[in-house]
Amino acid sequence: MRARFLQALAWLAVAAACAARGPSPLAIAEMAKAESLLRAGCYTCLQDALVIFERQAASPRPPLGAQQGVFDAALLIAVRDRELGIPGDASMARAKTAATPASQPILDAASLVIGETSGYDPEQRAVFTGRGRPAIERDNPRRRALDAALATDLTAAYVAATIDCESPRLIESVDLPGLIEKYEAVPLMRFRLARCGRPAIAPQLAALRAGDPRWTDTLFWEARRELVGSPATGIDFPAALRLFGQAREAFPASLTIAMAWANASLSAEEFEAALAGFDDVLQVFPTHRDALIGRVTALSYLMRHPDAIAAASRVIELGTWHIGDAHYWRAWNRYHLKEYETAWEDVENAIKGLSNTRVYTLGGLIAYARKELPTAILRFDRAYEIDSSNCDATWMSGLVSIDQEQLAIAAPKFTRAMSCFVSSAAALRADLARTEGQIKRRGTAATATETRRMERNRRDAENADERSAQSAFNAAQCLVRTGQKTQALTHVDVAAAHPRMRDKALALKAAIEKLPNR
Repeated sequence: MRARFLQALAWLAVAAACAARGPSPLAIAEMAKAESLLRAGCYTCLQDALVIFERQAASPRPPLGAQQGVFDAALLIAVRDRELGIPGDASMARAKTAATPASQPILDAASLVIGETSGYDPEQRAVFTGRGRPAIERDNPRRRALDAALATDLTAAYVAATIDCESPRLIESVDLPGLIEKYEAVPLMRFRLARCGRPAIAPQLAALRAGDPRWTDTLFWEARRELVGSPATGIDFPAALRLFGQAREAFPASLTIAMAWANASLSAEEFEAALAGFDDVLQVFPTHRDALIGRVTALSYLMRHPDAIAAASRVIELGTWHIGDAHYWRAWNRYHLKEYETAWEDVENAIKGLSNTRVYTLGGLIAYARKELPTAILRFDRAYEIDSSNCDATWMSGLVSIDQEQLAIAAPKFTRAMSCFVSSAAALRADLARTEGQIKRRGTAATATETRRMERNRRDAENADERSAQSAFNAAQCLVRTGQKTQALTHVDVAAAHPRMRDKALALKAAIEKLPNR
């Protein structure tokens, strides 16, 4: 018995000595928790892991791997910052402080990561992506230095996958199915691989967040996928705005998410919200060109003409970026204020930097207001040449041709406008049907955005129907006056099919039928 007692005392002494030299059970549990958080991989998970690793690394008896854990967590946060468009290098600086000679290759390779730069100012994007930066080749030494660690080091694997998935030269060699199978139980890698070399796979990302609500990192890509839409379902603006809004709350420092939310609001015609979003970005970065031109656009649609003109002038003063768009919007606002001379100067400057249907249409309207009819026709015809769905351009060109008494030239323009407005009405009704389908599938009431969109589509479709009938009526008048009785009757019948044009069209038809055949 005494021997057993002495043996027990000796064992306790050894255990106490080992405990004095090694980490405590609590420290071991903390380290296990931090490692689990690292594998969980969400942004807040990585932040929580870093706090634990730093606390353990600073303890009197730091557990084995605590300093490495600081490096891993800080570097993964730094890479995630780039993926989410969060500016700042605090996490990268922390990773550099914690780096050891063994982890230096991973740190060096992380400098190749570009991340998501869509929300940055164009000048910032040039800095992040490196203007003229050569593509990363397969034999890039910093990337190849990771290969030896891929099998055992999760941080190296994440950095390598990020570099490979961003590079058109490297993505071809990625065994994506194999990697997905290998890391099926590691959410950190599932997140990275779901976005590899293609548009983010929203269902996989949504499933990641459904399984762990901490994965707010996925919201940005889920929202962006809603903006892609499909021919059958169209763009789901309410869903996109909801997801972007949640992402914005989760990552208020992300310029990418802030700009995405503001731009989506602009596309959804939520102009007040868009303006607020652009202004938030400009508070952080006052010369952010994309936010400035977004602000100009929102102010214009809100019909705040003086404010829009001032904002456009600021873009022009800064120079380099969006100059053509700034001149266009300044011309547009000056046109609405009937400041036709300065509007003309702006639209001419806009045409130097832009070549789209809207700038030529505006040029035509301003030229028409200035009574420069030949120039107006040239602008309207060019607008329609660029985009044959611009019904207003060929319609206006026809009207100006009538003003010039060029009826033979005006007739085919109105014929084109007639068909164009028919197609426009069909497209508007198809969009209306898609929105109604989205609401039905969702099983909830229409949002304010959807209600406004549906009302506008109904109104615009009805207007397009009427404009088509008016075009047919105008064409009939031109045709009959140029001796083309048969074609005139065909067009007048189209006009008579519309209830608002019926009486005028039937009266014209009766007059045409009395004319002798030629």
